[in-house]
Amino acid sequence: MLKKLLLVSLVSSAIFASQTIELLGDKSYPPYSYKEDGKAKGVYVEVIKAAFSKLPNYNVKFNMIAWKRAIAMTKKGKTIGFFPPYYSEERTSWTQFSEPILSETSIVFAKEKTLIGKYNFPEDFAGTRVCLNRGFTLMTGGLKFKRMIENKEIKLIEANNNNDCLAQVKRDKADFYINDQLIDISNFPTIRKAMKIKENIGHIGFTLKDTNYPYIKDLETKFNTVIKQMKLDGTIDKIVKKYK
Repeated sequence: MLKKLLLVSLVSSAIFASQTIELLGDKSYPPYSYKEDGKAKGVYVEVIKAAFSKLPNYNVKFNMIAWKRAIAMTKKGKTIGFFPPYYSEERTSWTQFSEPILSETSIVFAKEKTLIGKYNFPEDFAGTRVCLNRGFTLMTGGLKFKRMIENKEIKLIEANNNNDCLAQVKRDKADFYINDQLIDISNFPTIRKAMKIKENIGHIGFTLKDTNYPYIKDLETKFNTVIKQMKLDGTIDKIVKKYK
């Protein structure tokens, strides 16, 4: 009995002592999440900072790394969480999704000539080559798109970041690129923003291998509550508008 009480006491102390949380972020996903001059920047970085400023027992720092590495580290429990994954059922086996943070609108990027005759996504895109950032879920383009990739009706090309995928389209190595509508394409004048195809919601993905993080449930609960408040009071909308 004494051992149980001692364990509860130690866990409680760990939970309520001030904790510095390191979150992994995608280093190559501007304007949402990126690394510039060695610093973490982007919409999600600002939102998460604002949320943690309302959590008195927690501080946050960011480690901006390659997306696939962030996924691998979260799966292994080498980080408490990463951002900003979209929800997918297969990811629920290794991550707990936070309260939805904000909505992103996926669109098609392409050269004007390549868009001729393309009206319905993804049906009209059979036989084409579509680029996605490496590690992005196929659900970025929706369930039909995912199935067409798996059935090899559409060829998937992966690149490391936004600019690399846009360069694939510029050089005609890929026909289309799918990502968020806020992506800067000013360095690619031959490419334009085309049809909207899907709304995707970004989260923090907390690891399910939580042995090293006895405070994780407390953090998740408090973070989710604050994000809900920030959505209601317009704080997140104000941050997003700065990037439009």
